[in-house]
Amino acid sequence: MAPKGKKQKISKKVAKKFTIHRKYYSDTFDDYSALNPLKRGQTKENKLLELSKKQQERNVREKEQKEKEEIQDLQQEIGGDVDTLYEVGPSSYDLFVSSIADKYKLKLKQLEKEEKEEKRKNKRLIEEISNNDIDISEEEEEEEVQEEVEPEEEDEEEEVDQELIDNQDDEDIDQEEEEEEEEENSDEQDEQEEQDFNTDFRDVNDNDDIDEDDQEQQVRENITLDQLLKEKEFETTLNTGHYHIHFNRIVDSRNELDTLIEKSQSLETVSNEIEDIGIMTSIGCIDNQVSAPTKGTKKPQQPKEQTKSLLPVQKNTFHDYNIKKRLFKPWLKSKSKKENELYFTNLQKTLFPVFNEYRDCLYTEETMYNHKSIYKLYALHAVNHIFKSTDQLLEDNAAMNEAKTNGKPDPDLRHQGFTKPKVLIIVPYRNTALDVVKFILKLVPHEAKEHAELKTKFINEFTHRDVDQEINESKPDDYKYTFRDNIDDCFRLGLTFRKGGLKLYSSFYHSDIIIASPLGLRLAVGTEGDKQRDYDFLSSVEVVIMDQTDSILQQNWDHIQIIFDNLNKVPLQDHKTDFSRVRNTFLEGWGNYLRQTLIFSSILTPEINALFNRSCQNINGKIKIKSIKQGEISNIIPTLRQTFHRLPLDSSVTDTDLKFKFLIDTIIPRFNQTNETTGILLYIPNYYEYVKLRNYFRKEGKSYVLASEYTDPKAITRARAQFNEGTKTFMLYTERFHFYNRYRIRGIKHVIFFGLPQNTAFYSEILNNIADNEGSIISVYTNRDKLSLERIVGTSRSIKILESDKLTHLFC
Repeated sequence: MAPKGKKQKISKKVAKKFTIHRKYYSDTFDDYSALNPLKRGQTKENKLLELSKKQQERNVREKEQKEKEEIQDLQQEIGGDVDTLYEVGPSSYDLFVSSIADKYKLKLKQLEKEEKEEKRKNKRLIEEISNNDIDISEEEEEEEVQEEVEPEEEDEEEEVDQELIDNQDDEDIDQEEEEEEEEENSDEQDEQEEQDFNTDFRDVNDNDDIDEDDQEQQVRENITLDQLLKEKEFETTLNTGHYHIHFNRIVDSRNELDTLIEKSQSLETVSNEIEDIGIMTSIGCIDNQVSAPTKGTKKPQQPKEQTKSLLPVQKNTFHDYNIKKRLFKPWLKSKSKKENELYFTNLQKTLFPVFNEYRDCLYTEETMYNHKSIYKLYALHAVNHIFKSTDQLLEDNAAMNEAKTNGKPDPDLRHQGFTKPKVLIIVPYRNTALDVVKFILKLVPHEAKEHAELKTKFINEFTHRDVDQEINESKPDDYKYTFRDNIDDCFRLGLTFRKGGLKLYSSFYHSDIIIASPLGLRLAVGTEGDKQRDYDFLSSVEVVIMDQTDSILQQNWDHIQIIFDNLNKVPLQDHKTDFSRVRNTFLEGWGNYLRQTLIFSSILTPEINALFNRSCQNINGKIKIKSIKQGEISNIIPTLRQTFHRLPLDSSVTDTDLKFKFLIDTIIPRFNQTNETTGILLYIPNYYEYVKLRNYFRKEGKSYVLASEYTDPKAITRARAQFNEGTKTFMLYTERFHFYNRYRIRGIKHVIFFGLPQNTAFYSEILNNIADNEGSIISVYTNRDKLSLERIVGTSRSIKILESDKLTHLFC
């Protein structure tokens, strides 16, 4: 014992051990003090057990309190007892995760059962041999049993021998193929190509699951109305809902359709500024409640006179939005906190009324921070749309069965399209497709266990990332988010909603939702003259969703144009369609006037604007949402002289030729006069303009290096070094190259923008690479670049610049 008045000493080992325990088990100062190793009257084990017990009791109380609050929230939302809610069971995603462990447990039990069976057979054989009453037939049976219970070593030896034989056969075959390769004619090559095409497009027109789909469809078609109403999954389609009013409206002639279109175009545009969201503009949004009547509804005698386009109406509950009840619990589980009765964020609360009213929507304020909220919301809308369509079809089948049973004529029920796919989701990379499908799996109530292997295949194919594609941590955050995980841009995937759950990798003609990249879908659609051209599966698409459109712009925009040109066309083949059930609007080829299109992007460009204005013809109208820009120019760190030259457009000259002439006649001679021979970066937004400038620099023998998306990586490294050292004067630098690499180019003294960047964040990134404040920035633009100008200098400044009579403006 230590003398009185002196501090008791303990070993370093004991002190370290007790310090770790104190930090791990103590949540309060009192608990930390109670674990003092110098305190008497209580052993270390008892102290730890007591604190552990307190912690467990505290966790139990918190869990019970959390469950109690959740039940109260549900009761407040539903207005009754929580037990009356539809029990959806575990989500598809949870079942998928647990199915892997169940699979191995089942395999282990099967192996144990086989081992016991083998022991029983061996014991029976020994008893039969000892009794000496084995006849010829029993000897034959015994030989069969012995073959079944041979040791694994003999099987392995046979496998090795067989593998050696197969390898030898493969070598012989390879030798024969090499000898016969020169003798193959062109016909055999064509047959091989045709076989490869059939393999590549198996996901489009595969017939392997036709029997299974037809069997399930037949069972669902034979259901009666009474049986249907007893099913918890079924919810009748409301005649007052936006889905029924929009898609089931009666349009018997082209004149009626033209009347609706003229009415939509005659409405006055209405705008409204929403805090933290932006300015919402309503264009041609008609009032569905007084528009053309539908089956089972009466046309109003005196419809209201509408002169202004309607803004979407926000509602408070799932029931008000006609969202299927079976989606409520999965949606609730996906949210971490309750911001309102719908568990919507502020952005989701603004966007969902637009989705639910089946208006076209162009939202150009997407960021890496709100992207999760956006794709979760449109996934909810897509699944809800499929459930509405499925319930409508089941209700029609039941009504026809009831009429047939009562000996009445079949009712005229036209509530479906030519083919099954109703929702098309276009995303640029597999990483976004993975996020969307994983969330859809969480929304689906149940999952068929026999499809677990397909989900394993999906996870493997959509999460794999090459080691060479690892992202440098010094890259900007938006770059790391865009190019996270798997960034393959050629894929397509079909999703089928069955009664037992969701099936992945279904063929397109048996899919409810198709998720694809522009390139993957373009290869399936094809163009005139392609052997495997097929666009019939797009004939009845009712909702098109295009996400991360700013990334799609950096791929090949022609793919998007071709896809939209082939949407809602009358199919070339019948595909076993019951034409008596097809909507008249589809039969007449007017499906594009009912199709809803949702486009999400971080920027607004002339290409996106043209697509939204020309290819989105929804008679329900359009909604545009954009914010007031403060200007990317405020994010530039160096004090630089920034000059903007506006070139007036001439109908006889293209804007590219106009900028090219100004460059070679005015800008380049100015640098020659000042003897600037190093550090001039020429930023080119368009690849075709890049080719034009490259050919000019090559012809004139200028000192330059190239940096484009098609330049070899080794050549890029050499070009960056030469530009930084000053051995080359110009660097021709494309926007797509910067998008895919985001390099920090060293040695920049002057920047010439041959057209303003579409992604205006690149403007500040390039200028912030300039170390010398004496550098100059020259931007050449036309009125076609006014959207980019707004994002760079700000909304208010851009209006003044474009309205000004001066063509040159300076910012310092």
